[in-house]
This record gives sequence, structure tokens and C-alpha cells, in this order.
Amino acid sequence: MIDRRTLLTRIVAGFSLLGLAGFSVPFIRSWLPAFKNETILDVDVGGMVAGDIKVVRWLGRNVMVVRRDRTQVQRLIASDALNDPDSLLSHQPDYAANNFRSRKPEHLLVYANCTHLGCEVDFTAVDGLAGFRCPCHRSEYDIAGRVEKGAAAKLNLEVPEYEYIGRTMIRLRKG
Repeated sequence: MIDRRTLLTRIVAGFSLLGLAGFSVPFIRSWLPAFKNETILDVDVGGMVAGDIKVVRWLGRNVMVVRRDRTQVQRLIASDALNDPDSLLSHQPDYAANNFRSRKPEHLLVYANCTHLGCEVDFTAVDGLAGFRCPCHRSEYDIAGRVEKGAAAKLNLEVPEYEYIGRTMIRLRKG
């Protein structure tokens, strides 16, 4: 017959092993390569008109797809009011190293997380001026996702890796 102390020790050890196994599953899963369907997402932008915004969920984060009009694109020049106007300090692919920070001027793709503390930014359009605003610490970004001077955030919104696979289809892919 097992004494009471040995029985309780085995019960605690069993629950400890179950807890260890439960906590180790996400850690071990992070070592495994991701499946192709998790790292690629196709976004149809065919029905979007100027001023439209589409939010898609990809790799656990929201990506904002914004359709800009010609006047918004023409206003995208380097300005002294921006913290990093040339996006030299910000994380972005090489093809986004331009004033409109995208492959084509009419579409902007950015992660919806503020670069300060990761809050979800909101798209705003007031008096013909459009951009993004962080509700947490009031950081403001222009229509290219470039942060304005004096904001809590110091970096521009992050641009994901993507490519056009057709006239109206954009493929988000893990770099």
C-alpha cells in the first residue's frame, strides 16, 4: 500500500509534467518550419477605389491596404515635418525606399501596429488629408505611413514583403 505522502507527490509530479508539456508545445512549434499556406496571402484589390481601405489578417497581425488617389500621391514629398522622411531608419523592403513607400503609388500596404508600443493605428481622412493615427499616444503618420516629428513613435509604419501577381492581386509573403 502506498502511503499518503508518496501518493500526493506522484499526483503533483503528474500535474507538473502535464503543465510542462502544455507550455512547451508552442515553444517547440516555433522551431518547426511554417507551412506555405501560413506564409502567403493573396489580397484582391480590384474593387477598391481611391480612399478605400482593406484590413487583412496575416501572420498574426493586421495589414492595412490603402488605395490612394493622384492628389494624395502628389503630396508625398519629403518634408521637414516628418521624423524619418526618407525611411532610412524604418523597417521596410528595398522596393519601398521611395516617397510613396510601395511598389505602385496607388496602393500602400503597412502593418497596422504603431512603432512606439504596437497599438493598432486608425486610418483618418479629414479635409482631404489622410493618414494614420495611434489612439494610445497620439502618434500621427501621413498617407505613406511616415511618422510626424514630435510623435511618441520614432519609426515609420512597417511595410510587409509583397508582390503583384496580377493587375488586381497582391501576394503577401514572408521575406
